Amino acid sequence: MKKESKKKLYLVLWIIMGILFGILVSGIIELTYIKLGYTTSYLFLATYAAMIIAGIFLGLWTGPKAWQKIYVEGVRGKKYIKG
Repeated sequence: MKKESKKKLYLVLWIIMGILFGILVSGIIELTYIKLGYTTSYLFLATYAAMIIAGIFLGLWTGPKAWQKIYVEGVRGKKYIKG
């Protein structure tokens, strides 16, 4: 696999992880809301959307930084350094 393909795949996986994190946070917010005795509404659709968008941005921000640390600087060891 080429280095550029690996980098794109790595970024996509970080974005997916951000989306899943957004869904998890939204679920926790909704469960807390329900536990307090309130009923759910369409407000949670907006909450889920906002958290998923925040997760995408988190993935876009974290992915390149993680790539730099792991594969360029070689934080995990010499065998992971690209080039």
